[in-house]
Amino acid sequence: MKKSTKGSKAEPKQPANPASRAVATRPQSGKAIANTAPVGGRGFENIEKSDILLPRIKLLQALSPEVTNELAMKPGTMLVGLTNLNLGTKILITPILHFRSRIKWFPKDDGGGIECSSPDGKKPMTDMLCSECGVCKFKDWNDTGKTVKEQAPACTLYENFLVLVGDKQEPVLLPMERTKLKTAKKFYSMGALKNCDMWNFQYELSVAKDKNDKDQPYFNYVITDTGKVTSEARREFCEGIWKSLSRKVLQANDLGNPDEEAGGAGTSAEPTTGKF
Repeated sequence: MKKSTKGSKAEPKQPANPASRAVATRPQSGKAIANTAPVGGRGFENIEKSDILLPRIKLLQALSPEVTNELAMKPGTMLVGLTNLNLGTKILITPILHFRSRIKWFPKDDGGGIECSSPDGKKPMTDMLCSECGVCKFKDWNDTGKTVKEQAPACTLYENFLVLVGDKQEPVLLPMERTKLKTAKKFYSMGALKNCDMWNFQYELSVAKDKNDKDQPYFNYVITDTGKVTSEARREFCEGIWKSLSRKVLQANDLGNPDEEAGGAGTSAEPTTGKF
């Protein structure tokens, strides 16, 4: 006898995987990608993905604007851009999510500024230079330069972490590029090996002196696994942020040229960027 289905409930629709990233469609030649899909919940209908900007943590070098201008801040200091909140040289952070992005900067001697950018590290905002980051010649190391800096990729890879600082509840972006790529790889590797949510543990981010291939001093990040487990309330809070932002295209509000910020000392000492 055929079983009656009268009065049975329909199978609930499964929610979309919040860990997936939306990929922008290929733009027309010379035109910017239109990220017009709405983000957030009700009331955010007019907000586009490209509108989401986050304050970033900056590591000041000797020629950073905040050091050379009227702020006269100390090199080796971490601060939150936009607000200029001084974080000192050692902070406790809780990571929430990680993503990659790319920027090709105009040379400083030509006035600087962004020539090409890719918020997800895969698709550039325009296809004037290339339609896919993965096949772009500017991401690769070359053997024509006489110095490491000249051989380094013209396009800068950023390893970005969305983090909470201390017991604060405002997420900030921690970008790591060039000389900081080793630290970034160590950071996400030690977290992934724990085989749990990224925000289940806290880490210490500190500053140390380093030297580039020309023996010039500069400041770099040091990441330390504290082994400190995040509280249950903090984990729930981080999960809420992750659910809200993991599918969105995130950008820093003031991502500065690493050459200007590091005073020319911000070149990676080995071709780590060529692996991505």
